[in-house]
Amino acid sequence: MKNVPRFALLIWLSVAAGMLRAVDRAGELVEVGRHATTRSGVTLREKREVRVDAGTTKQETGTNAITVTTRYVQRVNLVRRLLNADSEELQVREYVKECVNFTGQPPSPNENRALLGKELRARKKGGHWDYNLHQGRSSAEEAQSLADLAFGADLLEILPLGIGTGMRRPGEHWKVEPASSGGKDRGFIILEELETTFISLEVKPDGSYATFTIEGKFHIERPMTLNARMEVSFTATIVRRLSDMLDVETKASGQFLASAQAAGPKREKIQLNYDYPFTLVRTQAVEGK
Repeated sequence: MKNVPRFALLIWLSVAAGMLRAVDRAGELVEVGRHATTRSGVTLREKREVRVDAGTTKQETGTNAITVTTRYVQRVNLVRRLLNADSEELQVREYVKECVNFTGQPPSPNENRALLGKELRARKKGGHWDYNLHQGRSSAEEAQSLADLAFGADLLEILPLGIGTGMRRPGEHWKVEPASSGGKDRGFIILEELETTFISLEVKPDGSYATFTIEGKFHIERPMTLNARMEVSFTATIVRRLSDMLDVETKASGQFLASAQAAGPKREKIQLNYDYPFTLVRTQAVEGK
């Protein structure tokens, strides 16, 4: 290599060193999660969309059965100021919710924007998130939307459980053992399966990013105090910035199944069954960065 120009040799050595570092990091043991820590004063921008394009809702009253197609969308843009691990203040920059049932051609959008522009408070009480208006009393429409946001926050806490805490290597695969409910499972998420794979580790100018895939299944008896049972199975991909353990990007798809009972105007028994294939896209960023 004595005839290679000096600058070319330096470039080659630099590239080779970078390749070696990449190989070394491929098997590197890194911290992928920590126990809950307070992020007091941090402000996050969260954007999230949950979508069901062609779900099926079946209603049975005696021998009469009706099946319709369901379209559901919830899209939010939230500015969240974290007060502590169990308390937040939020500004709703975007809020769109739609749930329509139809047969034949899909109808035009029928969107609810009840929380648009509102300031909210969120508190975690008894293992559940509770969302309220910062000022004033909520209307029936606002109250339902607040309950939906709180329920979604509860469900999203499943994903960090899959990653857990401690040290892992790219390529590693592990399972989370479901905890016993102790018989007190009404309204709470009961985990059935949760498996995670550490896909890759990438170094960017602002830090190291880890990518995981998580597959899971859980159920809830009497969700949101309803006389119902729901089951969810999903596959998710999460990109986590390891410097602050922030999940900057989440994509998930899965199946939502539920059954519920209700009473009609003449107190007749109505059986409802839901089968919704869903997608979820979520991003988080520290506001101002």
